[in-house]
Amino acid sequence: MLFEGPFDSDEASDAVAEIEERDDVASAMAEVLRDFVQGSEEYAEEGCVEASLAITCLVAARISGIAPDEAVFHWLDRNSFTVSDDLRELAAAAFAPATRSEDNHLGDIHQAGDRRAFLDYLEPYRKALRGEPQDPPVPFVPDFSQRSEPWFQVFWSIADRSLPHGTAYAKAAERLVLAVNDSPDWLVWWRPAGLRELIVFGGLVPGEYGERISRGRTTAEAWIDFGRSHDVSEDAVARHVTDDVRKALTAVGRYLGLGPLPPLPALG
Repeated sequence: MLFEGPFDSDEASDAVAEIEERDDVASAMAEVLRDFVQGSEEYAEEGCVEASLAITCLVAARISGIAPDEAVFHWLDRNSFTVSDDLRELAAAAFAPATRSEDNHLGDIHQAGDRRAFLDYLEPYRKALRGEPQDPPVPFVPDFSQRSEPWFQVFWSIADRSLPHGTAYAKAAERLVLAVNDSPDWLVWWRPAGLRELIVFGGLVPGEYGERISRGRTTAEAWIDFGRSHDVSEDAVARHVTDDVRKALTAVGRYLGLGPLPPLPALG
């Protein structure tokens, strides 16, 4: 089955990432949508249609606060912009050619079943752009009674690839993250967030420290550049790992308004 959500393609991801770098997000959105509407009268081209559809969905979700994509909530949390009447009309005008069945790259590649699923998935966005009423989703309440899934995950990277599992840093970090997940004190700390999961993407590359944190509907994400390498001496690994995990959790707790951090489990 070909069906993809409006943010799953490389073209969509690149477009929303580029807009996020602009000083005036709303103007950047309008620029892309205006070009798409003007250029798609005869055919909605590959690349342009994926990018424009993703942007229309972001506009729609800002209007209604309703979206089937968790990524939308994170993006809107990180980017403040107001939907003017002009931007709303432009997004609605772009949504039509982006989802039509003919003269459209997406229409060409979707088979009948895919297309129906695709349009059904986009329905909350269409309704928001058209001003049609819709029921908001049931408020999310995390259930921690089943402890089969971790609430805390960390994905480490070095330069342009993942941190190899066999390194001393990776082994120590895995033990610490597991210990935090198994700690009742840390679950008590996390519960007030009202979210299912915290996902940290940790960059281990020498340079400046940087952080980007966002809250979604069900998850929190933190992108942390720790500003140092994972390649440390064996006797210093436990200290470095503990310091880095504490730094990430401190940043997340501050952003979400959580209480003081419990002590981290000791690494032997």
